[in-house]
Amino acid sequence: MRILLASEEITNRPHEGSLVFLMHLGRFLHREGELTVVHALGDFDPDIRSLRSLSTKTFVTPELLRLARGERFDVVLYVPQPGLTPFGIGRGALLRLLTKSPTIAIGLQERRVSRMHALLRAFGKPDLVLSPVRSFREGLERLGIDTGFIMPGFDDRLFKPASPEIRAQLKSKYDFPRDRYVLLHVGHIRESRNLEVLLRYRNWGLDVQPVVKASQLDPSWAHRLRMAGIIVVDEYSSDMHELYQASDCYFSPMNGPTEAADIPLSVIEACACNLPVLAARFGALAEAIREGNGFLYYDRVSEIAEKIAAIRLSRPETAAKVREFSWEKIFRSHIYPQMQSLVRESGGEGAP
Repeated sequence: MRILLASEEITNRPHEGSLVFLMHLGRFLHREGELTVVHALGDFDPDIRSLRSLSTKTFVTPELLRLARGERFDVVLYVPQPGLTPFGIGRGALLRLLTKSPTIAIGLQERRVSRMHALLRAFGKPDLVLSPVRSFREGLERLGIDTGFIMPGFDDRLFKPASPEIRAQLKSKYDFPRDRYVLLHVGHIRESRNLEVLLRYRNWGLDVQPVVKASQLDPSWAHRLRMAGIIVVDEYSSDMHELYQASDCYFSPMNGPTEAADIPLSVIEACACNLPVLAARFGALAEAIREGNGFLYYDRVSEIAEKIAAIRLSRPETAAKVREFSWEKIFRSHIYPQMQSLVRESGGEGAP
């Protein structure tokens, strides 16, 4: 199967969830077929054919036109980094038009279906849109766009439960206080992530120590968190799994639409390491992971202290909640069958 994967940015050093998703998707597709990646920014695995044929500002480039005229693909997958905004839907439709190949567009973030989506829909559409956000899928379906479900996964080679001995060693490695209850949050440090909640952590237990691993950094917010006694880790790490394994609990305060995935990748990865998790009830997360066995949701900030106290008395079994969410299983269940079906319907040479 000849596959074209398109995105504005792709990298093998991802700093946010959507780029982690894209990196693993690219590697999966490379194993399953003859893959070409087109992008505007970043560098990808050297053994995967990657071409700078996209622009972050215009729908089409001369390089993309030459590729579409000169090569035939059985299926196209497009993962817009800003999410499926009207521009994303429009570019997905354009990729289908240029390549004359069935096209799947994938968006992990919540986006409002606007009049501009409807306007661009009149000029074409991807064959299928995949998203974890039910309301977004329903809005697109009202425009006549077929949709399906997708969510983030985790690398089951790395994200595993750690023994108390390994946790103690990793706390020392990362200079986390060994006598404190380390409450980890991973994500962008910026206003939209509801991080002001963390400034109240002194009410959550005398030994609670928040740690924030920053993927993108607002310096003013980083300074504010550090001044409050919160540990901020802002350098790139190729061993992200160790930060989870060095922690005692994971905390997800996001409680409204942001540029983040509707099912945060960090929550999935924390569960894979069998960390207890406390998360704001938001997005599609509550549909993907049920409460219990060390996983709790909160609706009001005033509940956080008692929820942490309850979690500390629980025996976490969160790894069992995400056992079916490895990248291989997610892609094998939610993307590959859709690709095969579209290729079969179009009569492509890669059809099984």
